[in-house]
Amino acid sequence: MARGLLLLGAALPEESQERCAELPIGARDAAILKLRCATFGGRFSGRTNCPRCGEEHEFDLDLVRLLAEATGPAEIEIDNGLRFRMPNSADLIAVARHNDVDAAARQLLQRCCLNVHPEIDWSPALLDEVESRIALRESADYIELGFVCIACGEAWDDRLDVAGCVWEEIAARGRRLLDEVHALAMYYGWSEQQILALSDIRREAYLQRCLT
Repeated sequence: MARGLLLLGAALPEESQERCAELPIGARDAAILKLRCATFGGRFSGRTNCPRCGEEHEFDLDLVRLLAEATGPAEIEIDNGLRFRMPNSADLIAVARHNDVDAAARQLLQRCCLNVHPEIDWSPALLDEVESRIALRESADYIELGFVCIACGEAWDDRLDVAGCVWEEIAARGRRLLDEVHALAMYYGWSEQQILALSDIRREAYLQRCLT
């Protein structure tokens, strides 16, 4: 959750930390994906493993198209007139300390209720109804991937962890950049500042020459 908020802060530098934490998770992920598209481009390639046999599978996503399709209302209303907003990062942080799943779910929905009053009976039936309605609404914002294993035929669905994937991409790019600086500094004697001032294309050209 902390990584998601850090990425969101970079995606929305004009917003305060409090405002970022109040964005629904779907809106948070959309903003992070826009940052990712601006940084690395609109195509995303990833890997996943079959939960049955462990076979590795590659997949490719058009993030621009996915962003265009991710729309939906910011609230839901159930039959008794109660209105709920979508959960945000602050909500998830607030309930993370619970060891009791039911207590966490109850507190989460209470936080998201826009017209809460003392007479509400937070019965299991009410909790189930609201959870299912929120899950249905959130499915419009989350990226669900379907796979069929080429080795064993197992079929499964997996939700793309947007913040986790983008964080790992940035971390991998940082590690690669450190390796590039190290190689060029060792070979040419340049300073880190001089190497980082090079464009990606020129830095790659020099790397090819010092490695051949």
